[in-house]
Amino acid sequence: MRWRQDKTVFWAVTVFAILALVFGLAQYRHARQLSLRAEAARQRAIFNLISHVENIEGGLAKARVSSTLAQQSSFLTACWSHSQAAQENISLIGMTTVDMSGMQKFIAQVGDYCMVLSQKLARGDAVAQSEWQELARLETSVKDLARALAETGASAAAAGSPRTGIRFSVLGISNLFLSAASSDETWLRGFSEIDSLIQSVPSPAYDGPFSDRSLATKSLATPGPQISDDKAKAIALGFLHPGEQYESVRVENIEGAIPAFLITGKRADGSEVAASTAKAGGAVLWAMDQGPRAAGNLDVETARKSAKQFLASKGMESLIETGWRKAGTPSDRIVFAFAATTDIMAGSRPVPVVLYPDLVKVEVALDKGNIIGFDQTAYLTNHGPREFKEPMVSIEEARKTLKPDLKVTGSPRLTVIPMVSAREIMAWEFQVMHQNDTYLIYVNAMTGKEEMVLKMVIDDTGSLTM
Repeated sequence: MRWRQDKTVFWAVTVFAILALVFGLAQYRHARQLSLRAEAARQRAIFNLISHVENIEGGLAKARVSSTLAQQSSFLTACWSHSQAAQENISLIGMTTVDMSGMQKFIAQVGDYCMVLSQKLARGDAVAQSEWQELARLETSVKDLARALAETGASAAAAGSPRTGIRFSVLGISNLFLSAASSDETWLRGFSEIDSLIQSVPSPAYDGPFSDRSLATKSLATPGPQISDDKAKAIALGFLHPGEQYESVRVENIEGAIPAFLITGKRADGSEVAASTAKAGGAVLWAMDQGPRAAGNLDVETARKSAKQFLASKGMESLIETGWRKAGTPSDRIVFAFAATTDIMAGSRPVPVVLYPDLVKVEVALDKGNIIGFDQTAYLTNHGPREFKEPMVSIEEARKTLKPDLKVTGSPRLTVIPMVSAREIMAWEFQVMHQNDTYLIYVNAMTGKEEMVLKMVIDDTGSLTM
């Protein structure tokens, strides 16, 4: 009898052990797949960054050798577009252990400078010889950056091993498998060297939203009292996921126009959540969750609801959505842009105004709908006291500025928009249709002059302007 009981216990324990082993292997395999998917998305972002930087280099060269103003303006505008895309891919790389702000700033300045010259050509103004020389210098620097990125990418691919099972074919390298550990070390070393290279490149001298003159003065619009690093940790770690516990936490100091703490919490699976909090007041500048994600299956409206609920929980329910785009490879996340609003008196009634410079971005994972990214740096540096004057140009008068063959869709609205000359203007925004294309036209609410035209690209991946 005793022997039968022991045998029963033995088989029960054996079956339980086998089931536990099977479950553990399944969980490990699932976690491994998520990790590989996240790594593949990051690698794609890196190689897309390389492609856009190379396109900027080519565009700068074509602009300098083109003989017509239309071609020059077209190539310069294309450089600005690739600059925007390159910055987007830098944000998707997600390497918190390397400061990539220098490279992002440099790419933003190159694109900004190209847009300044393009708008000059569009107005019929002459581009000075010194400005073409400055463009040639930037072309050389972009070429150096493209070469450094390509060499780093080749080194990272060569450092791979078959263990990860991820196959790439890029920069002429095929049939290579990347090892996350070895390639990470190569990327970190490469990006550190690139940062040193960028630091040695003089910034272009011009007036624009990304110029050194402008960035140097972009401090907090309404700073608060100084906070301790302990309070910064509590604010940062509880921002995206209140109550979550981390295996380890590190705190770093960030100097610059906005002195801040960088707090990074590391989970048991190795993924990290990072957030930057301003030392003056403790506001969260940005936050990012780099945890693994499954393939996205949520629709845009569900993700939008999550983003709005998150903003409401932070006391920012008055913001309005201005655009969205899917990101990641495949599209496993969606980024929503929101702008602040205010009211001004026009005649005897209040008129709402959209403050485009006061921008907030919220990133939603499309597998579970949780918030994985947040950035309100633009909002915190711009959303301060403003002196608004009553518009001197009415909606009806501004509408007369538009070409007769344009069809106005929706209701025009009053906005504040940033200009490349590092200033803001109040403008009437008209959404119009022309030959099945949608545009946003901004007419100065004080002078009646057309200030800006943006083309809207609306498809399944988002609503973008260019």
